[in-house]
Amino acid sequence: MKAFDIDFYTGSKEELLRQIFPACQQPFSYIVTPNVNHIVQLEHDQTLTEAYAMASHRICDSRVLLPILGLFGVKPVEAIPGSTLTADLMEVAAEQQWTVTVVGCEADNMALLREKYPGITFHHTYPPMGFIKDEAAIGRCLDFVAAHPGQLVVLALGCPTQEIIAARIFETAEAKGVGLCVGGSLNFLAGSVNRAPEWVQNLSLEWLHRICAEPQRLLGRYAHDARRFIPILIRHLRT
Repeated sequence: MKAFDIDFYTGSKEELLRQIFPACQQPFSYIVTPNVNHIVQLEHDQTLTEAYAMASHRICDSRVLLPILGLFGVKPVEAIPGSTLTADLMEVAAEQQWTVTVVGCEADNMALLREKYPGITFHHTYPPMGFIKDEAAIGRCLDFVAAHPGQLVVLALGCPTQEIIAARIFETAEAKGVGLCVGGSLNFLAGSVNRAPEWVQNLSLEWLHRICAEPQRLLGRYAHDARRFIPILIRHLRT
């Protein structure tokens, strides 16, 4: 069953990891991480909707969203935040000495990640702001990913840019590995942004911790998403 017209992955994180490992050696596929903000954007962004449809997995990123999915009969075993999935995969990548291609993420954070994970061979490109509107810049990004194959391709660009780029990489059929559309997850791993303590995450209050940490950037956005999400939820419950 679907919720909000999204076919959610409903298995456990361990099962997901078992599916990811062999896929890392195969032609490119990618994972998206739906949350409330994404659902709001999907209402009016057809390109994002198409990118979601091409993803291999659509995992529930949000512990707030998780119980709401149950209203539609969709019952994932657990929420799998993209930041948690990324952290787990970086540990595996370091142990297995994988190659990881990163699109986005500031150079300072990449330097910290290289120190933290010496077992990983990182390839990194940082596209200019607004490059998603420049077809030539998109082409350079796609060429970089194809020329630097890795087991993982981390797209740290924010929604919807990262999902659109993932879909474009998929359509070229020239890359390999698993793409992770995970926003600022690498910033947490680099330590430049502090993630909520685990007990706060378990209370489904990570969103509040993030607002307190970055109020100017996130308070208005979260309030806007909440106002937009409630009527979307009501409409889908009625249909």
